Amino acid sequence: MNTRVCAGRDVVALIPAGGSGNRVAPIPCSKEVLPIGFSGVDSDRPTVKVISQYLFERMVAGGVGQGIVVLREGKWDIPAYFGEGEPAGMRLSYVVVGQTLGPPDTLDRAYSFVRHNVVAFGFPDIVLGPPDVFDQLLSRMDKGDVDVVLGLYDVAERAASDMVELGEDGRVRGVYLKDTASKLPCCWACAVWGPRFTEFMHAAVQQHQDSAAGSFASIDAGGDLPMGLIFKQAVDAGLAVAGVRFSGERWTDVGSPRDLLRIAGKLRDR
Repeated sequence: MNTRVCAGRDVVALIPAGGSGNRVAPIPCSKEVLPIGFSGVDSDRPTVKVISQYLFERMVAGGVGQGIVVLREGKWDIPAYFGEGEPAGMRLSYVVVGQTLGPPDTLDRAYSFVRHNVVAFGFPDIVLGPPDVFDQLLSRMDKGDVDVVLGLYDVAERAASDMVELGEDGRVRGVYLKDTASKLPCCWACAVWGPRFTEFMHAAVQQHQDSAAGSFASIDAGGDLPMGLIFKQAVDAGLAVAGVRFSGERWTDVGSPRDLLRIAGKLRDR
């Protein structure tokens, strides 16, 4: 399980698992280990696949051999299932947290472990393609002229998407949070980044904690500090943010019963 080197640094997967799973409740386990598909269905021993395995597969295909799962207290079934990482295909470590402001705050709890690395980031309850998505993002990052590379997808539902304005040079010009009036064709769904963005997010999370009104309901349905806001602030602050567009691809959030129902039939042997 050797890990990829990108821009001269080891790549580490960083996975937030601090949510409560309220949208899909009640379920008998953490949503990250909810079985939703199978592989080897034509063999004598088909294998059950849990939601987060689809993300790990994409990362492993990109050469990522180590990762950190940041999980909320009580979600012990995640390390019980993945252990040291064999089902994920990479070496895994765990950081356990209590209440956080949202995904950026959750991820920042691993700051001291990843501050010198290139980070590969995705949500464990989002299924996305293509199979080499992280290979493409890391290849762009490896050119060494950007701080962040966003994976961009065709917009399916504007109320649930952060639209991204992409220049002809592949640089991100703006991020627009859940802007239903926007006509931009793409939104972000995953990312890779280097130490400069890790430091930026660390400072931004601290600022939001210090000034927190406690809710970001105007920009997030759950009232959490959204990851898109940190990307937007990074672009506005002048960090070099690029995008790789996967035209014809869409991401699917399987964090609600309706989404689970829609995607479950599509994941046989994938």
